[in-house]
Amino acid sequence: MGSNFTPKFTPMKITIEDHCGRLRLRWQYESKRYTMAVGVNNDATGNAVARKKSSEIELDMQAGYFDPTLLKYKPKILGKTATEITAPELFTKFTQNQAKEKNLANRSIEARYTPILRYLERSLNVPLHQVTERLAGDFASLQLENVTARTAKERLWLLKSCWDWAKGKHHVTEENPWTNQIKRIKPSPQIKRVKPFSKAEILAILNAFKNHPHYQHYYPLVSFLFGTACRFGEAVGLKWKNVDDDFNNVFICESVSRGEHRNTTKTGKSRYVVISPAIATMLRSLKEQTKPSPDDLVFPSPKGGAIDDHNFNRRAWRTIINQLGIEYRKPYSTRHTAISHALENGANYLQVAEASGHNPKVMHQSYASVIQAQSVFVEF
Repeated sequence: MGSNFTPKFTPMKITIEDHCGRLRLRWQYESKRYTMAVGVNNDATGNAVARKKSSEIELDMQAGYFDPTLLKYKPKILGKTATEITAPELFTKFTQNQAKEKNLANRSIEARYTPILRYLERSLNVPLHQVTERLAGDFASLQLENVTARTAKERLWLLKSCWDWAKGKHHVTEENPWTNQIKRIKPSPQIKRVKPFSKAEILAILNAFKNHPHYQHYYPLVSFLFGTACRFGEAVGLKWKNVDDDFNNVFICESVSRGEHRNTTKTGKSRYVVISPAIATMLRSLKEQTKPSPDDLVFPSPKGGAIDDHNFNRRAWRTIINQLGIEYRKPYSTRHTAISHALENGANYLQVAEASGHNPKVMHQSYASVIQAQSVFVEF
């Protein structure tokens, strides 16, 4: 026995209207008014396209699948108001949005966002709707081949956030393709710790810089790094006005990355560092030689500007390390080295944390094996 039941829908009529020779749709749904350009001319073909689009929207409203962002119904266009863009283009927009909303420093963007963009440009340069879970999985595997599991997971979290941010703005797949990739990555069982330079290696490095015909200019900077545990950007951003007249203290309040000045330190906190007599003597001698103004950098590049950490590492630092036959570690290892030797020498870890701008809890966990009881950085 057949059923005579016929579903009853509330008529939801969409009006097709001309606007400067082009067609657009106008309607109301749940007390809200909508207008959407169809992207066609007011001719026979255009009217057929507009009727088809209006029928699609009307059916979605009746069935409860209406997309209030209208992205589902908009044509996939390129250009100034593009809704369909490639994965690298989306990530670029996302990065710009994050930089503005979170006030990200350039070095943070270069460290966390730029590497992802480079991989996307090389390995996933396709329209967003084509980024399936399979392609996302291939991308995740590529990350695991080239970086640590921890870094890979951080990058996938950023990509997931990027795709979530794009919903309603661009044509991304309904399901976020990065969600399951994050679950696949298990944390590494062990984290390889950077080995600090030995006292003999430190003396050799300092001596090599001091006597090198091309890189002796950097000797004061390297001495300062080994003697204070400052971050590289904090050291190259130090100005003479922040060095006490008696050379017993320096005030760390600024930082430089890739030769570009920024206003705060990495943690956003300023601090005083009590320096050793040897570093004080070095700074006094340097000031007597250069006769700087208060706003001059203490450790400028040979041309007078801010030192670019990448160029310093690639040219001066690697040259010296290779010349000495010492196992390579980045210039940032001077900070780890200074902290390790200070703690091994009996420094109080809370004082070292304060002087180096380190989180005390993290320092205690990271340097537990060398923490003893008394205090003072080692002079090399």
